[in-house]
Amino acid sequence: MHRPLIIGHRGACGYRPENTLESFRLAIAQGADGVEFDLVTSADEVLVIRHENALAGTTDISSRPEFQSLRREGIIDSQEVSDWFTEDLSLADLKKLRARERLAELRPGSAKFDGEFDIPELAEVIALEELRDKLIVAEIKDGTHLNNLSAPMAKLFADTVSAQPIIGKLLIESFSYDLLAEARDEFSRRNIPAQYFFLLEEGVPEKAEEYLASFDGVSISLEMLFDRVDWVDRVHHLGKKIFTYTAAVEKAETSIEEYYLRIIATGVDGIFTDQPDLLGRVLEDSSGSNYDY
Repeated sequence: MHRPLIIGHRGACGYRPENTLESFRLAIAQGADGVEFDLVTSADEVLVIRHENALAGTTDISSRPEFQSLRREGIIDSQEVSDWFTEDLSLADLKKLRARERLAELRPGSAKFDGEFDIPELAEVIALEELRDKLIVAEIKDGTHLNNLSAPMAKLFADTVSAQPIIGKLLIESFSYDLLAEARDEFSRRNIPAQYFFLLEEGVPEKAEEYLASFDGVSISLEMLFDRVDWVDRVHHLGKKIFTYTAAVEKAETSIEEYYLRIIATGVDGIFTDQPDLLGRVLEDSSGSNYDY
């Protein structure tokens, strides 16, 4: 059986609140080949791990009296929201918050851990011994957290990796061509090894070859993957790699096995999954990986 990489999406977020050290550790314990997480910035320009720069959905900030005055209007995914934002809090303040499960009704087992884990900074994650020699996939998030930085996000990222040498194999991705290109150029200039995957959105498949000419691969949604059966062949023909996101067993319409096997059968090189252990069980009769770091 073809064996794609198992990549813990924000860790093992089907079992622990996403983007926490505990979620990353659990993903590796469950057999993941690596983990994926999201990078945003604090007010004092420290890179921290959150899905987006808005905080209400994944932390307990709404119940913290000391931060109520920081609630404001902002834009997330082109939508105006009233929320708290990472760029308004220092790292010290962000460390006071506790992670919570974003989909509590869907994942009560994860929600049991609400309030137990803090918000990690990038330096903590890349130093995790559990991630030694594993694939570390960092998504650079676009958003208002970038507006007031004194240096480009790529420089802050490279500075962090230079100060805390990464012990895993780094792959950087983004939905923003400019942010990803800046990271590629900055890391290359410093001779920091990494790979670069463009997160391709629906509606722009005609640009896939243009993006692949600049980067090492693409990541596409499952919907895009199933919409065009030639995705994998097209990417592989160009000598590049293709990952897909996000396998979550809550989406399975039949059995878990059939759900995963349909994804595996496409021939993708890596699968982002919320439940690394369940994908691993489907793959347990295969061995090795077709992915060349």
